[in-house]
This record gives sequence, structure tokens and C-alpha cells, in this order.
Amino acid sequence: MIVIPVMDIRGGLVVQAKMGMRELYRPITDSIYGTCNPMDLALKLAADGFKTIYVADLDSILGHEINERIFNCLRKLDLKIIADIGVNNEVKLEEAIRLADYPVIATETIPSLSFLFCALRECGDKAFLSLDMRGGTVISTAAEMAGLNIEEASRVLRDIGVRKVILIDFNRIGSYSGPNIDDAKYLVKCGFDVYVGGGVRSLEDIITLDKIGVSGVLIGSALHSGRIKAEDLKHLGFI
Repeated sequence: MIVIPVMDIRGGLVVQAKMGMRELYRPITDSIYGTCNPMDLALKLAADGFKTIYVADLDSILGHEINERIFNCLRKLDLKIIADIGVNNEVKLEEAIRLADYPVIATETIPSLSFLFCALRECGDKAFLSLDMRGGTVISTAAEMAGLNIEEASRVLRDIGVRKVILIDFNRIGSYSGPNIDDAKYLVKCGFDVYVGGGVRSLEDIITLDKIGVSGVLIGSALHSGRIKAEDLKHLGFI
């Protein structure tokens, strides 16, 4: 299993995510990494041994310009980039493929299942499907996905050939309430390559997710607060 640090970018700065309430996100201020500059933070994460980062371009997700300059700078580092830029049309899909090593297609922004199917075909094995959940149901602008529970969503995703799933529980992001173990376990049982984001509060959470067969864990708040330390992740083989 791999642990992947998250960078949520808004207005050109890395911000602190909190339960999906994006209007309340503020630039990160912590004593661990000491910066909200994306390049400076990425350099420090690389120095800590992280090989992959997850970048959520909140400006682009919310319908504004893509932070292309930041992505171009990040691509010069020795880091693999998984990126969600809010893909909702062919143009943005092409940009995601160009700017990231692994483009994310998120249920939150896809217009339809047919678009998702075509996007997955275009991205091939590099694509991640972000299964965005709140209160036990799927968040989506696609009518076929909106409001589905985990069992219904997994059947739909399996039928159209999704392989890699990032389970994002919006209510848990930055909450330290613990990851969504039950839904992660269900997705693993269904045969998906599962990554989990939201609610991680300790090494014990990561170890638990590893034991149930999760392939990767996204962490943000727990890393910046010092609850999880890079050296401990290295010692356990998660970096």
C-alpha cells in the first residue's frame, strides 16, 4: 500500500480542506511544512520520500481557470501526479491527460455515464475514478449516479469497466473522524483497486486500511497536524 499526500489548491495556494465546505477553505498554516506555496510544499514532500502526490485544483473544479502554471512546475519534480481538475468535458479531459501522470475522473463533475465510459477509454489504465460520497450517497452531476448508495454505485462502475477507485467521503475530509472502512471494504470485495481519502487521523487508520486490502490512502490534515509523520510511514513501508 502507498500513502499519498494531498494538495488542495485554490487561488494558487495550498488550502486546508474541511468536510467539503470549500467556501471555508483557507491557506494551510502549520509548523510541520511551514508553507502554502505548492512548489515549496511539493519539494518538501519529495524530500520526505513521497513519490506521488494528489492535486485537487479547486479553482478548475469550481469552473475557473486551470492552475496550469503550477502543474507545469510540479511536473519538473521527481513526483508522480494524480490530479483532479474537475473533468466535465472533452477539453478538460485532454488537459487532465496532459497535465497529470494519472488523471482523475470524478463523479462530482461528470455530466453522464456515457462521458465517463468514453473518458475511461481515452485515459486507459492511468485513469482514477473518484467516487465522491456524502452521507452514504454519491455526489454527481450525472443523473445516473447521483444519490446512489455504495452497492448501487459499485454495480454501475463495474459494468462500465472502472478499475481504480478513490473513495472520497466529503463529510470526513479534515474531520479526524476516521476513514470510511465499511465502504472501502465493500469496494475491495467487489474487486476494485481501492484508494481512500477523508477522515484519516492516525497510523492505526492506515494500518487498518492496509489490512483490508486498500491500495492507497490520501492524507492531508493528519500530515500537516503532525498526527502522521513521514518517518513513521517510511518505517512501515508506506512510502
